[in-house]
Amino acid sequence: MPRAPRCRAVRSLLRDRYRQVLPLATFVRRLGPEGRRLVRRGDPAAYRALVAQCLVCVPWDAQPPPASPSFRQVSCLKELVARVVQRLCERGARNVLAFGFALLDGARGGPPVAFTTSVRSYLPNTVTDTLRGSGAWGLLLRRVGDDVLTHLLARCALYLLVPPSCAYQVCGPPLYDLYTAAEARPMRHKGQTPTGLGLTPPVCNGEAGRPQEQRAQGVRRRRGRAGGHPLPAKRPRHVPEPEQGPEGQASRAHQGRAPGPSDSDPPVMAPTRAAAKAKSREGEAPGTRHLSPQAGGARGTCPPSWWQPHLQGKPSPHVCAAETKRFLYCSGSKEGLRRSFLLCSLPPSLAGARRLVEVIFLASKPGQPGARRVPARYWRMRPLFRELLKNHARCPYKALLRAHCPLRAAATLSGSGGQVCDHKVGPLAPERLAAAAEGDSASRRLVQLLRQHSSPWQVYRLLRACLHRLVPPGLWGSPHNKRRFLKNVKKLVSLGKHARLSLQELMWKMKVQDCIWLRRSPDARHVQAAEHRLREAILAKFLRWLMGTYVVELLRSFFYVTETTFQKNRLFFFRKRIWSRLQSAGIRQHLDRVRLRELSEAEIRRRREARPAVLTSKLRFVPKPDGLRPIVNMANVVRARTGPGDKKVRRLTGQVKTLFAVLNYERARRPRLLGASVLGVGDIHRAWRAFVLPLRAQDPAPPLYFVKDRLLEVVANVIRPHESTYCVRQCAVLRRTARGHVRKSFQTHVSTFADLQPYMRQFVAHLQATGPLRDAVVIEQSCSLNEAGSRLLELFLSLLRNHVIRIGGRSYVQCQGIPQGSILSTLLCSLCYGDMENRLFPGIQRDGVLLRLVDDFLLVTPHLTRAKAFLRTLVRGVPEYGCLANLRKTAVNFPVEDGARGGPAPLQLPAHCLFPWCGLLLDTRTLEVHCDYASYARTSIRASLTFNQGFKPGRNMRRKLLAVLRLKCHGILLDLQVNSLPTVLANVYKIFLLQAYRFHACVLQLPFRQPLARNPSFFLRLVSDTASCCYSLLKARNAGMSLGARGASGPFPSEAAEWLCLHAFLLKLVRHRVTYSCLLGPLRAARERLCQRLPGATLAALEAAADPALTTDFRTILD
Repeated sequence: MPRAPRCRAVRSLLRDRYRQVLPLATFVRRLGPEGRRLVRRGDPAAYRALVAQCLVCVPWDAQPPPASPSFRQVSCLKELVARVVQRLCERGARNVLAFGFALLDGARGGPPVAFTTSVRSYLPNTVTDTLRGSGAWGLLLRRVGDDVLTHLLARCALYLLVPPSCAYQVCGPPLYDLYTAAEARPMRHKGQTPTGLGLTPPVCNGEAGRPQEQRAQGVRRRRGRAGGHPLPAKRPRHVPEPEQGPEGQASRAHQGRAPGPSDSDPPVMAPTRAAAKAKSREGEAPGTRHLSPQAGGARGTCPPSWWQPHLQGKPSPHVCAAETKRFLYCSGSKEGLRRSFLLCSLPPSLAGARRLVEVIFLASKPGQPGARRVPARYWRMRPLFRELLKNHARCPYKALLRAHCPLRAAATLSGSGGQVCDHKVGPLAPERLAAAAEGDSASRRLVQLLRQHSSPWQVYRLLRACLHRLVPPGLWGSPHNKRRFLKNVKKLVSLGKHARLSLQELMWKMKVQDCIWLRRSPDARHVQAAEHRLREAILAKFLRWLMGTYVVELLRSFFYVTETTFQKNRLFFFRKRIWSRLQSAGIRQHLDRVRLRELSEAEIRRRREARPAVLTSKLRFVPKPDGLRPIVNMANVVRARTGPGDKKVRRLTGQVKTLFAVLNYERARRPRLLGASVLGVGDIHRAWRAFVLPLRAQDPAPPLYFVKDRLLEVVANVIRPHESTYCVRQCAVLRRTARGHVRKSFQTHVSTFADLQPYMRQFVAHLQATGPLRDAVVIEQSCSLNEAGSRLLELFLSLLRNHVIRIGGRSYVQCQGIPQGSILSTLLCSLCYGDMENRLFPGIQRDGVLLRLVDDFLLVTPHLTRAKAFLRTLVRGVPEYGCLANLRKTAVNFPVEDGARGGPAPLQLPAHCLFPWCGLLLDTRTLEVHCDYASYARTSIRASLTFNQGFKPGRNMRRKLLAVLRLKCHGILLDLQVNSLPTVLANVYKIFLLQAYRFHACVLQLPFRQPLARNPSFFLRLVSDTASCCYSLLKARNAGMSLGARGASGPFPSEAAEWLCLHAFLLKLVRHRVTYSCLLGPLRAARERLCQRLPGATLAALEAAADPALTTDFRTILD
């Protein structure tokens, strides 16, 4: 029998998901003595390969195999497979073997599949078709019999290994469904060391990432206890399971407490002693320091101990108290709380208070009828919550809104409030506002309205005033608790677009003992640990409701909250009255620009009933410095009806994705269709390198920017409807990352019959030979072998002519262009401009290069006449393509005559300059490439960089920073053949300097504001890892070149990268001396050691690269 492929990564991945993973021969051998004769002398090679490469995976809930299988064949292979598929369809089980099959129904009849009575095939399943027609599988059936093969196909999961390192699934529940319920065990990088730059001493495995202070405290607390883990409780407790709260969010329920005589409160749970000892501290920042609960102590400042997750499984992230996405994009002109809001619908009486208590604490839904028994503890809370309802009824919300968030005069362009920020220079300066408002009066009014947003401080003052009037002092318990909650309110309104506030942060430093209303009885003096934990849980439910429901409802009711195009994830708060006027102005401009036609009600009904389905998208606007940018997301559809209508929408969305995949296939097969289009920095690097190496002495020419328009003829030429038929295969790919976490991706592969790989084995082998597929499991989801080009073109025309946009309560059909937000937009734009370039500029790249990133052109040519002709053509416009140059975003480095301009002049730069294009700065004389950091000026790094703090925020911070670093180390900046050594040194230094700003922004976002001095080694290692990661990328970008040698010699040794990293971090961190006092000393000492090792010439080059004059753009970053 041939040797089975090793595929170690695949086998390890499967062993984490199944109870058993065995070779087929081993599994059959265990069933009985006849299983030992599975492979015999003279068997065909295909059968031997099948037995060698097949893995049997037994799920955790699988039924045991037959006790005494007969190993006798009764049915043919096709009959047996059909019988198994029918059973799977009747059970409704998700099984790869049954993908593409379904039970017959009245609407979708037709003849059943052979050997079945009620199963139809609606999509080809190449895995099942290959299995039931394979001679090797037929021989396997004769050897193992019906019982065993039926058990394998219906109760187990089979995988076939494909050399050299992959596999595909034959049957069983899809692996990506099992992934969500299984635990991925983190792995350590091979060769990873705890220290890198010599900044910190080696740390033992058991103490990694833990502060020395905490280890000392652990020794003082209990002698003989290993490490400084939290003191375990005296009795084993368990972790609370989440329950559904009043707003559909998980809340903590407690189980296991002995019930009292008249109390049915939820019981208390906590980690076991063994679990507490096993708790890992790897990657934790100081904010995740765990302290033991104090029995009866209510004034601890550590996070509540009842949040520790179950340590026998994967640590779950913190429960979310509030997240910003819940109050984003709440349109409407009315400012006020909705009548259906819980506080508005309850009367200020004891009955209303009881209902409010049930909703907050007992997981009762607001509209749920019927009475339930309320425990005595909650019964005594009713007077306080009745007072809360009375305060709500008396609260003058609109008056408070006018007082704290007033509307400024429309004619005022300057004031003390917040300012709209420019995408390059932060808060919009008066001169930039004046320049943006030089247009018509409508544009000036729009800019004035954009200035009238409320600052986070104004919003916080409003929320503080509402909370002061709403919540009785008795519910706060003490002024300290009130101040702590208001600090979290201030933090909430200052968070970015994707941020959230955890319940652990909300409860941090809250004094439970001050809240008398939490007590079971007013006379209770001695508080046991279980009672204290229960009080923490009750207080957490109240604070979570107050923040996640009441505060969020206030923001939704009074403000339209949105991000902008120039401050990334930072949120801006517009009063709904202001935003209503802004939206009306934006709609008018959009109607004038895009050519929309309003639909009547009859047309709307007819289009909803039409086939294929019509997508109805919502339009929203995002502020920009001088106006509003319309955003239409085709995925955000308004479903006209439920049931079948949802299926129609899902089907149409799938067809759009198929069209997108087909266009990408044609783009890859015929690159000339895209013309000079580049799809990213990688493409720019390859094209620029091919141009620069032989032509470094040439002068560059200008980039031109214009707008896309007509696309219809282009798509017809790309797809060729009467010539092409496509085969579309959708599959899922699962692989394990270097850290042991499983990543899944869903891919669509397109081919024609000329290059079709009909069988999964061939397909997976082809992906490994021609692409980056390694160490992965592939699961085929569907396969369509007859996608006609004419049908795809009809689909595109239907999307183009029938796309309905819902704006301000009215429906419009778009008469021209592809709406923004569609996955087709960028690719179709590139195809349109590629077709225009091939027709109008066939020889433009002779002796030069033409690049285009979507609609941003860059032409570099030694011929001045050719550059002027190119500029003149686009300035005049190309009517058949509907494009025209935007002179405000056009730049040249040569004089332009008036005849070529014909209007406003483009920006004329010096002949020798750093020419800006798409975030890059190109030296017009040497053709070297720098990164343009002007977009970071007067912006906040915190607004653009958020990370999921989760259970271990330190570890997540490290992953986030290193992931961003890998993205920013572009090959075009580090290529020593394109750039000189001084330029690469300067580029690396700026990358490190910006990384230091990101480091500071992440430190400011760490929870609980713990000082860095409690765990300095973690942050020092992070700086060390930053240097080593960047240097690894530098070596990969310059493969084959010798960068460094022993003794810190060579053009760019690793010690040089370490020096640049340390110098950049010191430059940033020294500005925040108080925060980083514990890091500055070790960083300076490490830099001094490097200075002694580096040669003098190398050190002089490094100091020149770190010249402060080269980093002026960083001085205005707000963080």
